[in-house]
Amino acid sequence: MGCGLTCVKYLLFIFNFIFWVAGGGVLAIGIWMRIDRATFDPLLGIDYYPIVCWMLIGVGGFVFLVGFLGCCGAVQESKCMLGFYFFLLIVVFVGEVGAGILAYYYHDEVRTWMDSHMNRTIKNNYGFVPAVTAAVTAMQEQMKCCGDRSYVDWMSTKYYKEGKAPANTSVPLSCCRDKTEAGCNRGQPGQPADISKIFTQGCIPSMELWVQEQVWILGGVGVGVGLLQLLGLIFICCYCKAIDDYYAY
Repeated sequence: MGCGLTCVKYLLFIFNFIFWVAGGGVLAIGIWMRIDRATFDPLLGIDYYPIVCWMLIGVGGFVFLVGFLGCCGAVQESKCMLGFYFFLLIVVFVGEVGAGILAYYYHDEVRTWMDSHMNRTIKNNYGFVPAVTAAVTAMQEQMKCCGDRSYVDWMSTKYYKEGKAPANTSVPLSCCRDKTEAGCNRGQPGQPADISKIFTQGCIPSMELWVQEQVWILGGVGVGVGLLQLLGLIFICCYCKAIDDYYAY
């Protein structure tokens, strides 16, 4: 085997190994994102966030398998396998570009819809739907926030209007900075007796910031995988050309 063909072969194998690892990384990120905020599903609406997570898991698993196929094609010097691998890389790349364009085009609409949905969900379902109550409690505790846009929003919730909240409390206990302190949420609905004892920032800004952080993670992973795919397409072309040149003599 010629030196040039050997070099290109091992370069392609190394690339495919990196691509294979990257697929595993995307798969792991999808699983992490799904587990990390699964409790918030009732607040995010009709499973948009879980759908994104499952898409990441699916794409990561697919890329993982495609990378393995590329490694096999490089080792076996099979132009058929490499051609199929080339086709799959193009399919994945086009899908990523399309998903990126859609995400950029609709991100404002999704944010507006999420805000509206969270507002309605907290206002009407907290204290009445166990899954929503658990989600809001977890969100306020983990993100150190209170209410929709402000702690004052609790005044207009069904939870307080219909008297389901404990007497002489202004906000749920999960809004307290120190939940072990007795009377930390004492006061009238949406009007705490001591504002320094509760979180004052609303949860929607905190949730929007968290979503933006996830988008940056997704964007970084997408750009990295996309560059790897472009390199892979170049390597495949070079390798197939080297195979043709070698066996032509």
